[in-house]
Amino acid sequence: MSRSISIAILAYPRALQSAVHGLQDVFAHAAQISGTALEVKVLQSYGQDAARHDAVILPPSAGMVRAGDIPALPAYLKAQHAAGTVVCSACTGLFFVAAAGLPGGRPVTTHWALDGRFRTDHPEIVLDTDRLLIEYTDLITAGGLMAWVDLALALIERFLGYRIASETARHFIVEFRRHDQRRFRRFQPDLRHGDAAVLKAQHFLEARLTGLLTVEDMASASGLPGRTFLRRFKAATGLAPKAYLQELRIERARDLLIETDQPVSSLCFAVGYNDPPSFARLFTRLSGLAPGAFRERYRRREAS
Repeated sequence: MSRSISIAILAYPRALQSAVHGLQDVFAHAAQISGTALEVKVLQSYGQDAARHDAVILPPSAGMVRAGDIPALPAYLKAQHAAGTVVCSACTGLFFVAAAGLPGGRPVTTHWALDGRFRTDHPEIVLDTDRLLIEYTDLITAGGLMAWVDLALALIERFLGYRIASETARHFIVEFRRHDQRRFRRFQPDLRHGDAAVLKAQHFLEARLTGLLTVEDMASASGLPGRTFLRRFKAATGLAPKAYLQELRIERARDLLIETDQPVSSLCFAVGYNDPPSFARLFTRLSGLAPGAFRERYRRREAS
């Protein structure tokens, strides 16, 4: 029997109560139709919560927030993230994610109206408010006040599958923006294996995906000797480090093919490869479709 899924909603001061209750309702329906044990907790304090959750969610707020006013919250996020939790924010929740230092140079999103203030407070973070939802293995950020709906559906899809997410969206009569082609051979690495050293390496790879990376770099990030790292990484993730990195990069390429008009000939450089023909062959082998055909199939489905 599979273990239960634990999700914590962080009801920080001034958190939008409609979002807090709405998240509970959406997850409760998904759990009911899937028959899965999905435990949802609403937390108003964090220092005494020693549990490790599969995901923690920062809902939007009813007004401006300052992470410095709740120092325990960024510290809590940092500890949960280090334990393999998927950290999620909607709208103003991104300020706490930024204070915890979790973006790691990756693009994130929030409400477009917060763009100026966020860039002033966090000039070191790459902000892309043109996008409603930006999803990584360990971090999901969403834009506007109602984007908690998209965030909830992304988590339902991740933990319970596409069909349950789609049926949940249909029940609440909301648009499910990501379609099955986006999840075509979806690579979803396990962060819940319990090996803290391997998890450090996984976080390291997520934050530096486009750079030149060696197995030695990964082992160093994990703090393990080389051979021990190779053995434990394969045991925890089911893949050798190089194969894992390939899957991670090709998964990012799928997102770029769907979300941008960037030519395939240059897209490979954005995911860490410098040889377009080799990239195209690898993409085809791992995805079952050539990059151009993958983009065409998804967009044809979008238009229908």
